[in-house]
Amino acid sequence: MMAMIYSNHLVNKKIKIVNGLKEETEEYKSRNAYAQSKLIKVKMESELGKEVARDSLMTLENHPHKLLIKLDSTDAKTK
Repeated sequence: MMAMIYSNHLVNKKIKIVNGLKEETEEYKSRNAYAQSKLIKVKMESELGKEVARDSLMTLENHPHKLLIKLDSTDAKTK
């Protein structure tokens, strides 16, 4: 009887260890997925930067101006 209790106790300890390792594995998988997505983003930005440089495009120093077109009162009446 004591052997069965001891054996059951050992099994329970191993189950706890396995469950802990499963949780740890999931955490590492999540970290890996996050790191891979960041790496892909950096690579895309790097490739985009090379394409922009090849096309001789530069970043804007000033923001573009918005053009507003107003209709004359005579144009509105003719329509």
